[in-house]
Amino acid sequence: MTIDVLQKRIKTTQDLRGIVSTMKALSSVSILQYEQADRALKKYRDNLSDAFHALVLSQGLPDMVKDHTAPRYLFILIGSDSGLVGKFNKDVLESAENQLKSLKVNLSDSWFITVGKRITALAEQKQLKLFAKYASANSIKAVNSIAETLIIKIDEAISKKHINNVFILYHKRGKSSAVTLEQQTLIPFNYAKMKKLREKKWPTDNIVQTDLPKEVLFKEIINQILGISLISFLNFSLAAEHYIRMTNMQNAEKNIDENLEEMNLEYQQQRQEEITGELIDIVAGYQAM
Repeated sequence: MTIDVLQKRIKTTQDLRGIVSTMKALSSVSILQYEQADRALKKYRDNLSDAFHALVLSQGLPDMVKDHTAPRYLFILIGSDSGLVGKFNKDVLESAENQLKSLKVNLSDSWFITVGKRITALAEQKQLKLFAKYASANSIKAVNSIAETLIIKIDEAISKKHINNVFILYHKRGKSSAVTLEQQTLIPFNYAKMKKLREKKWPTDNIVQTDLPKEVLFKEIINQILGISLISFLNFSLAAEHYIRMTNMQNAEKNIDENLEEMNLEYQQQRQEEITGELIDIVAGYQAM
């Protein structure tokens, strides 16, 4: 490799390192943004939980109508729009397929909602039945908008496709920073968990009372809980996505630095050899004269 070619390679690699460093910084900021947004929702989640608890204690459990129809499933798959995240999208899709196999359910009895262009493309390649598809959120405001849309689509799937089981799959970054794939059941609602609330003591002697019909209140609070949960799951997924991308950029940055070190060493050696050759030519020319 000539010294000119080597100089160009070093310059290109340095430019690439700048791009990688910028992407790493953007991912780091995004992680903080989505994790802070979820922490900000904690107080609202607590208030909803208290409201539900008070309603159970004051008016009893809602009437649960047992569904005797054949199970029909809706899977909400949270993926990514961008790459550089390894098997992020593939793992979500494979987990949904494995869940269907464990339930011994045919794909013909299942519908899918995808969030993220990459996971949508994978689902379409496998010819899955898409009930809806959306791009991934790129801001906190967009997260809230997608969550609201998902609630509408879930209701639509229940009425039009007779869906009676809804699952959501997403990634989450744990306390040890390890990213895990999570699955939650959105429908049917956890009735066993509601029963336990009857045994939980209210923190004061006065339980909140209301004149509104029990069914109306339960439906509204459950919808609010569902909406907040969807926002949290979307925030978890986005934070995990950016964490994986940031980690990949850190590894890429390390490899680039190692390559730059090798190329700079080779450049210095070649430059030294070139200088030595020039000196030899000068000395040889002087001796010839």
